[in-house]
Amino acid sequence: MIDGIEYLIEKNALEEVVTGYCVAVDKLDDLDFMMTHFTSDAVLDLTGLHLPRFEGHEQIRGFYAQVFEDMSHHMHVLSNFRVVKLSGNDAQVYAYINGMGRSKTGIDVQVYVYYDLDLRKENGTWRISRFYEAPQLLMPESVTQVHKKD
Repeated sequence: MIDGIEYLIEKNALEEVVTGYCVAVDKLDDLDFMMTHFTSDAVLDLTGLHLPRFEGHEQIRGFYAQVFEDMSHHMHVLSNFRVVKLSGNDAQVYAYINGMGRSKTGIDVQVYVYYDLDLRKENGTWRISRFYEAPQLLMPESVTQVHKKD
């Protein structure tokens, strides 16, 4: 693990990626911006939320297209950000998220989850290569109600 000023610079860059992801998911309207936060071979693993696992840009983009279609409002608050591993062009970070939203059908959702992310630096830019999300506190039934497909 690197230390000193270089560590602080990299930690800030990593936190900016996660914050940027939160901003992208909260905008609910810009899939291109959303996808800039992921490597092309990224894995979005939502099995901790009893949702699917998605691999690669096409599947991940499809999931967020559905989220954007289902939701009218989103707000994600990031806290307890920490770097678990930082070595060269690879990093692992962990953070708590308080996520809130309302579906277009009027279902309110509030979750307390954690993100466990691997990031990879490509051409000088950090991107998420593995995204795992799971509950920090019990999940409300409204999550599956919003994302349930008949």
